[in-house]
Amino acid sequence: NIIICMEKKVDVKTVFVLGGSGGIGKEISYKFAEEGYNLIIQGNSQKKLEELKNQIEKKTLDSDFKPNINLLPISFNDNKIDLKDYENIKNQIAKADVLVLCYGPFLQKEIHKTTEEEWEKLVFWNYTFPGELISYALNVMMEKKYGRIIVFGGTRTNNVNGFRTNAIYAGAKTALCSLVKSVAAEYAKFGITCNAILPGFVETEYLSSEAKQILAEKMPSKSLIPGRKIADTIFYLVNCREINGALLNIDEGWMP
Repeated sequence: NIIICMEKKVDVKTVFVLGGSGGIGKEISYKFAEEGYNLIIQGNSQKKLEELKNQIEKKTLDSDFKPNINLLPISFNDNKIDLKDYENIKNQIAKADVLVLCYGPFLQKEIHKTTEEEWEKLVFWNYTFPGELISYALNVMMEKKYGRIIVFGGTRTNNVNGFRTNAIYAGAKTALCSLVKSVAAEYAKFGITCNAILPGFVETEYLSSEAKQILAEKMPSKSLIPGRKIADTIFYLVNCREINGALLNIDEGWMP
């Protein structure tokens, strides 16, 4: 049996996309604007954010709905965040109904070669920081009796696995997947859902032509996953309260 679970949207909702100015995040920003959501988009580059805003406004020029787009240029570089920037992010989350956390640096490195700084950076940005934002968002969403949270895990991080060259990143993402399950179990009674996307190799502007070719060969279809497919899936999850605590692999059944 096929379950169709699209909730009727009775008012304009707002989505906050962390890391929403490029790659998969950019596709998510496009998707929600097209579907009638207002946007709060964080990105490292003011220029990229302005370009994205202009592109979205052009795409929605002839539509009945013109999204309100709030840009949040905050650069993430170190293994910490400036208090002013952190408060700014929280203030914007307070205005959002949907929280999509795309940002999370990757590291391909053997464990014995990983530095203390790399340990702290990978764990902070891929587990601690998203966890802090989720904790804050839950308080806001509980008052509204509505909320949707989407995070990004890593390939094969839905279970405890061993990794030869990306163990630090994968360990943080596995912990994040556990957090997703915990949030889903406890906060569904407040109208809140929390799900994770675990993508395979996705085509983005960050990959060189050589990297695209190499990664495509690893996929069952011998092609990269379009970022738009990830965005479409996220939109579906946001509009389906019955799906909660899912760790959704979008990887064509890829196996190492």
